[in-house]
Amino acid sequence: MTDLNCLLAGLTRLLGPLLLLIFWHKKTGARILPAPVALMVCFPVFIVAGAIRSGFDHSNYMSFYLQQALLYGIFEECSKFLVLRYLLTSYDDRKDAVTYGIGHCAFEDIGAGFACINLIGTDKAASDIFPVNVFSFVEGALFCIGVTVLIFYGIRMDKSRIMLPLAIFLHFLGNFTNAALIRPVSMALSLLITPVIGYAAYRCYKAMGTSSDYEI
Repeated sequence: MTDLNCLLAGLTRLLGPLLLLIFWHKKTGARILPAPVALMVCFPVFIVAGAIRSGFDHSNYMSFYLQQALLYGIFEECSKFLVLRYLLTSYDDRKDAVTYGIGHCAFEDIGAGFACINLIGTDKAASDIFPVNVFSFVEGALFCIGVTVLIFYGIRMDKSRIMLPLAIFLHFLGNFTNAALIRPVSMALSLLITPVIGYAAYRCYKAMGTSSDYEI
C-alpha cells in the first residue's frame, strides 16, 4: 500500500500540471506556448538561484530560511515579470497569465514527483504521502497561478511598481512558511494565505477584461 501511495503521489505531481493545462486550454481556448516557455525559463533561474543559495551560511537555520525564501521570491517573480513584459509581448491575453503560471508550477512539481516515485520499495515514505502531495499540488498550482496573474495585472494596468513587490513578498512568505515551520502549521497557514491570493487574482483577472481592451 505504501508503494502504491508513492506511485499515486508521484503521478499526481508529474501529470497534474499537464492535465490542468489541457483542461484550461479546452475550457477557455487559451494558447499553450506560455506554459512550455515558463517551464524552460525555470531551469536557468533555479540553477543560478541554487548556486547563490549554496553560499549561504547554514549555521543559523532561521537566517538561512529567510535568505532562501527572499532569494527565490526575487528570482522567480522577477523572471516572470521580465518574460511576460518583454519576451511574450504578443501573448497579452489574461488567459496567457494563467497558462504561464501552470507552466511554472509544473517545474516545481517535476522534482517532487520523481522524489515520490524514488521512494517506491524503500519503506521510507510517510503514510500520508499521497494526500499530502495532492494538497501540495493543488495549493502550489493555485498559489503560482494567482501570483502570476497579479504580476500580469501589474503589467497590463501599469501597476508593476506595486504588484511586482507584492508578488515577491507573497512568494517569500509562502516559501518561508513551508520551509521553516512544521508541516501541520505550514499547511494551515497555506489554507489561509492561498485563498486570499486566489481571490485577489480572481478580482484582477476579471478587471483586466479581454486582450483587446488594454495594451501592454
